[in-house]
Amino acid sequence: MSTINDIGIPGVGSGILQPKIKNRWRVTFANLAGGVDSQPMSMQARTVKRPMLSFEEIELNRYNSRAWIAGKHTWDDMTMTIEDDVTGSASNVIQAQLQKQQGVIGAEGQWLPTAGEGSLYKFVTYIDMLDGNEQVIEKWTVEGCWIKSADYGAVDYTVNEAVTIELIVRYDHARQLIGGYAQGQGVATGGAGRTGG
Repeated sequence: MSTINDIGIPGVGSGILQPKIKNRWRVTFANLAGGVDSQPMSMQARTVKRPMLSFEEIELNRYNSRAWIAGKHTWDDMTMTIEDDVTGSASNVIQAQLQKQQGVIGAEGQWLPTAGEGSLYKFVTYIDMLDGNEQVIEKWTVEGCWIKSADYGAVDYTVNEAVTIELIVRYDHARQLIGGYAQGQGVATGGAGRTGG
């Protein structure tokens, strides 16, 4: 009778590991909308794109050959899809955040004022990969976030689906920790890694 240890790759190892599953995650926020309760955003989140890191390349020319080295790094924009619930709870959080960045959506005052500095409106996004229960197996801390664009989408009499808000979030830096976590604590088991500088 076959067992899981019979499956593997010759010369590499036997057995297989359980993959991380795309639907076992949560997203939470710190200082989103200036401290407004951001739970509706967490509850109504449908998709979140995990951070993407890329490096500029520097070409070095030497005699009759060339080589490349890594230059400065760039964190690409992060996208989120938020369901627009009938109570407007998620929309209220997004509106409050946009108001912190610049007084546009709520149209407070005459001059559409902008924030004096980034620290007045930037927030932190936490993306936790879960094991199917409460154990966090990977944690991204995405720092210096602000909403670059908010697309409230189209409505359509011919379809029967939820209305969503598509967000593009710009950020300054991201950190990745890999391993077992207890909720609200640091590394408990497994290894830890860090992405970024």
